Amino acid sequence: MINFKDIIDNLDTQSIIDLMMHLGATQYIEKPNCIIFNTICHNADANNASMKLYYYTNNKQFYCYTHCGAQNIFKFLQNYYEARGFIYDWYEDVYCVAERCSKKENLLDFNKLTYKKNSEKYKINNVEPLPTYNDNILNVFVKEYPIEWLNDGITKETMDKYNILYSIIENKIIIPHYNSNNELVGIRGRALNEDEAILYGKYMPVKIQDKWYSHKLSLNLYGLNINKEHIKQTGICYLGESEKFVMQCESFLQPNCAVAVCGSNFNKYQLKLLIKECRPKEIVICFDKEELPGEDKYFKKLMNICKKYSVYCNFSFIYDMENLLDLKDSPTDKGEDIFRKLLKKRIKVK
Repeated sequence: MINFKDIIDNLDTQSIIDLMMHLGATQYIEKPNCIIFNTICHNADANNASMKLYYYTNNKQFYCYTHCGAQNIFKFLQNYYEARGFIYDWYEDVYCVAERCSKKENLLDFNKLTYKKNSEKYKINNVEPLPTYNDNILNVFVKEYPIEWLNDGITKETMDKYNILYSIIENKIIIPHYNSNNELVGIRGRALNEDEAILYGKYMPVKIQDKWYSHKLSLNLYGLNINKEHIKQTGICYLGESEKFVMQCESFLQPNCAVAVCGSNFNKYQLKLLIKECRPKEIVICFDKEELPGEDKYFKKLMNICKKYSVYCNFSFIYDMENLLDLKDSPTDKGEDIFRKLLKKRIKVK
């Protein structure tokens, strides 16, 4: 009888490509150890999705680097359906994937009752809080100040404040992630080895003693534990993509009112988290530059995010109309003067 693990183990490269293209992915890139797709796991429109959904062929797992994190094929399907407002049926998708990606004879004894029972484990009525860890696990790393980040305008004092560490063995910047109660919920590493950064991506969860300290990035906001009181006092929140954005703002903003989504999307859970903790009067989206002159897809994406949530709060967004930034730059990457120029000309959405 086929079981859950057998289905995942029997997935082959062509089956995954066929399935993803059937689900609406518009392109894919094959590499020696992975296949890269549009992030259709959380983007209903593949044209607005970045190429940051990796399917690793060695462990048969997806990893979305902008929003969803690690996912097996069934968790991917759950995210895919939720993003489109469809009802998710765990059993039907197990059978669908098995039928598409497994040998047909393995399905003859497929136990419907067993899978119907197992499906109850995968129903999510309320979002579970992220698991927390003891800070002592960070003691395996050392305190160093990487020149790469010093050159990017992140001071030693800022790295101390956000508890930035360094892995000697892996040559990685270690970035602990905390929830709003200052509890450790995950650890990310920024690869400094160029080969690793190209092959696996610059940012990856960190592994300590055979355990991966990954967490669902969409259920947290980086820097909220440190900056929530500042946001509450000033009434404004600057919402960036990366951890670096928050730390660069430490030198630009007094007080620092920045947090990061650690991706290129902002969801309702994160909005509710901000409202619960800070009640900001204005949220300024400060995402990385993704558009060349003459294009408007990214402009529309930012506008749509703001309009979608404008009933909860005033929204605005930074959009580089004067070509002050390079493609993929964060609004803070060119220094404080450029950031303030962009901020002054931000687009307010009513």
